[in-house]
Amino acid sequence: MTKPGESPCPTLVVWVPKTRGFTEFVKVNEQNEVEGGFSIAVFCHAIQLLPFNVQPIFKPFVNKTGMMNGSVDQLVQHIEGQNCAAVAGAVTIRANRTKYVSFTVPYISEDIYMLVNAEQEWNPSTLGTFLKPFAPLLWITLVCASIFTGLSVALLEYRASNHKFAGPFYNQLIMAMWFPISTFFFHEGKIHNKCSKVVLVMWLCMIFLLLQIYTATLSSWLTLNQLRPRLPTNWETVGYQTGSFIKDQMIQKHNCSEKNLVPLNSYEEFKNALDNGSVNVVIDQLPYIDIFLDMYKFGYMKVGPIQQEIGIAFALPIGSRLLEIFSKAVINVTQSEIITNMKYDYLKISPASIKQQLHQAHPQSLDVQSFTGLLIFMAIVTISAIIISEFSLRRRDAKVGIEEECKEQPTTSELVNIKILD
Repeated sequence: MTKPGESPCPTLVVWVPKTRGFTEFVKVNEQNEVEGGFSIAVFCHAIQLLPFNVQPIFKPFVNKTGMMNGSVDQLVQHIEGQNCAAVAGAVTIRANRTKYVSFTVPYISEDIYMLVNAEQEWNPSTLGTFLKPFAPLLWITLVCASIFTGLSVALLEYRASNHKFAGPFYNQLIMAMWFPISTFFFHEGKIHNKCSKVVLVMWLCMIFLLLQIYTATLSSWLTLNQLRPRLPTNWETVGYQTGSFIKDQMIQKHNCSEKNLVPLNSYEEFKNALDNGSVNVVIDQLPYIDIFLDMYKFGYMKVGPIQQEIGIAFALPIGSRLLEIFSKAVINVTQSEIITNMKYDYLKISPASIKQQLHQAHPQSLDVQSFTGLLIFMAIVTISAIIISEFSLRRRDAKVGIEEECKEQPTTSELVNIKILD
């Protein structure tokens, strides 16, 4: 589509790094053709938002043998002084690189993390563990439900003239708490009110259901295996991504010997190096660590950040007329839904996967909301039983009163005899 603005660079040569095993940001095939990647996708969307036409030409930064022609620092220096050139890829904003190029705003955040082996640590069985299946509020609610059921049964039996519920108040209260349990499990006492049986049967069904759920949840807590990172005591052998600035950082800031630094070319080499002990830790940027953990989900953990970085951005020559307007275009891309879709397509990062990672480590304690319907149903049954019992008792008392009144009134023959005697 033709745009009205005048372009300072109708054709823009975009240099990209070529990596062997890390192709999420930029993918270059064996014929040295750029096939795509997260950085390329963001760059193309930003180009489309410019007010003028710019035709990008993507070129891999390779030598005659088809391999990467130096480090990322050398790639950045390659476009120094060129008016219509840029660098797209996983290029971290670094202070030493600003001597040669200017960076746009970062299109993805970046921190430096450690990737280490993880050890399994079984969850100890403490008293608190046996309470964890239910949330504290749910435990309180169940205690209140038990008291409510006991008092309801006590009221029903008291109204039915059960002698076990007669006597001082404290005896009635103890009996109210003990009766629902003793009736079913110890066969103590006798139930006089049929409505009490309904309440107790419903209560027993509810307790049975709760016990099943509690047992299942408790087994999850007791058999929970927690992963603990196996942290290195010192920087003995450190793996890093080939061509990354991590090497210089480890030498300058952490006083690591170069002979202890092991370059790695793929995620599989990350895994093999950690498994066979050739390195005790891998240092890399967070996006690559997350991709590795998505590929190999068990036995590894990330630790950090050990250092915060500004982020990954596009590089343009110092003084480029494209810099300011291209940065605005990058901001528009990063604030749209497009960036979310691209992160999932290329980096397998999505809000849903993040939430799942946060919640999958531990079983969840059940709360009151999980049993709201059951508790309400139990309350309705109990209250209905009390109301029905009261109506039944009142009808029975009224019927007994009528019968007694009829007995007290003299019959017709008795009245005749009284007249004759008179």
